[in-house]
Amino acid sequence: MEQSGEPDEAISAPLTARMRIYRCVMIGTGVIAAVLFAAMALLVCADVFLRNIGAISIPWSVEVTEYMLMVAAFLAAPWLVYTNDHIRVDVLLRGLPDMARRIAGVLGDVICLLVCLALTYQSIVSTVDSAQQGGLVFKVLVFPDWWLGLPMLLSFVLLTVEFVRRLALVALRSRVA
Repeated sequence: MEQSGEPDEAISAPLTARMRIYRCVMIGTGVIAAVLFAAMALLVCADVFLRNIGAISIPWSVEVTEYMLMVAAFLAAPWLVYTNDHIRVDVLLRGLPDMARRIAGVLGDVICLLVCLALTYQSIVSTVDSAQQGGLVFKVLVFPDWWLGLPMLLSFVLLTVEFVRRLALVALRSRVA
């Protein structure tokens, strides 16, 4: 089932301002993820280049690259779902009639919503627990352990909102049609 990222014109009229803000947030997550991926590539190349010419190594590069990879992956996920560019196995769906394909799409969105709700809840519990314990990450960089839970929490909150939005669009489209 192809689903566009934006609602039909008749549906979107009263939601325009909120949808624009939401769209900017989603595009922002994609842009930040892309910038982080580019920064990772530059940082790794710079570290390898500096080591190969006999100059100093960048001691924090591996650690920072690991954190950037995690943050970029979590920030890219909501944007990819929003733009419908996520990985989707639709071999079976292609053979289904149009109505069955739509039902399968809604069922898939409901399952994804339930999974994202569970992961959002668990991310909140984990992040709050980590903050209450006051643990620190001790590597080259030292920072509170709960900071590592924030990208995951943000990602699952945005994914939950996105699947709610997708299901709401299906409901609005069925009312308009």
